[in-house]
Amino acid sequence: MVLTIQNPDLADYLRAGDRIAWPQGAGEPLTLTRKLMAARHSVPGLSLFVGTLLSDTMTPDNCDGLTVHGVGGLGAGSKISSAGLMEILPIRMTAVPRLLTAGGLNVDVALLHLAGPDENGRYSMGCTADYVRELARCARTVIAEVNDRAPFTMGDTLLDSSEIDVVVPVSYPPIQVRPRPAAPDSATYAVARNIAALIPDGATLQTGIGSVVDALPKLLAGHNDLGIHAGVIGDATLGLIRSGVVTNARKEIDTGVTVTGALFGTDELYGWADHNPRVTLRPLTYTHSCTVLASFSSFWAINAAVEVDLTGQINSEVAGGRHLGAVGGQLDFANAAMASASGRSIVGLTSTAGNGTISRIRTHLPDGIVSTARADADIVVTEFGAADLRGATLRQRRERLIEIAHPDHRNALRGLAV
Repeated sequence: MVLTIQNPDLADYLRAGDRIAWPQGAGEPLTLTRKLMAARHSVPGLSLFVGTLLSDTMTPDNCDGLTVHGVGGLGAGSKISSAGLMEILPIRMTAVPRLLTAGGLNVDVALLHLAGPDENGRYSMGCTADYVRELARCARTVIAEVNDRAPFTMGDTLLDSSEIDVVVPVSYPPIQVRPRPAAPDSATYAVARNIAALIPDGATLQTGIGSVVDALPKLLAGHNDLGIHAGVIGDATLGLIRSGVVTNARKEIDTGVTVTGALFGTDELYGWADHNPRVTLRPLTYTHSCTVLASFSSFWAINAAVEVDLTGQINSEVAGGRHLGAVGGQLDFANAAMASASGRSIVGLTSTAGNGTISRIRTHLPDGIVSTARADADIVVTEFGAADLRGATLRQRRERLIEIAHPDHRNALRGLAV
């Protein structure tokens, strides 16, 4: 029988050496994670498994006494990783459910952030579904915040009360991830404009998050019947839906429905998603499944990168030795897009960093990190155009990538290219 407690002491549910995990992004149960950080010295040998961290709950100053394992350096994880306080697991997100169920990632205590219950006593996973079910099933103890301000999302999100040990009633707005619209005269806006020009009507899109994606709604305004099947969506996607650009009408499966694994947005997005059958949250085993993605005849994956070398190798994780991103699902979506009859995989990035001093089109990747192999590269887009690498030789790739590099760096790239 589920126990309801207003103000639990987490130390009562922890044992020495326990590993604790919670959903990533806006699915973080803030009340519980803050209690955990405050209690971290009460129980020896605690370790954490974390995904994308979008709150300020964890900082380099309060990770002492903890062992932290993460699947990337996104959000606050970047600072924790840079401080040497996070051990990075360089794995695809699709590996996480398998590792949880097979015991490769042993989680003892799961902290969840749920909505509900409904009339049948079931709870919704709210903002994040991706590997939540696996957390609930593999943990010895499941403690769930039930937030009356979290969206009751539809899809594969329901948990029975029998799957939860402790319920903690809370009321606060979930983590807010606000769009970062790019100025029309910026390089970021130009990258988004060049991407939008490539997208055909009726395409099913997967987009990541970030400033380029946030700039897309205005630029896709003239498109028709786009669909969404993604690992995460934000307020930018909601703008496309409300404008009528995204209808999901031509999707071969989930027709008429936006599918995602997580919501990283604001109360506007969460309120729209609440009890809305037109958007369904699905686990990683569905959103990233090669079998599911193979159903789309025109699947277009749009993702970001830190840098690209002249052979087409893509680094989406590390810059200057610091983790800025994760392996994530980029390769899963890229492979699906390249296998799609009319689909493509697009990687977008501005041409320079460091106030124009560093070219992000490189002769080689200085950190040696290859998130996507050159054999899996397709279209690379900067503010100066698009380089189509599909079927291109190494010489052709060098020429095409140099043409979309910043003009100030092109001669140097030509001189160093081999």
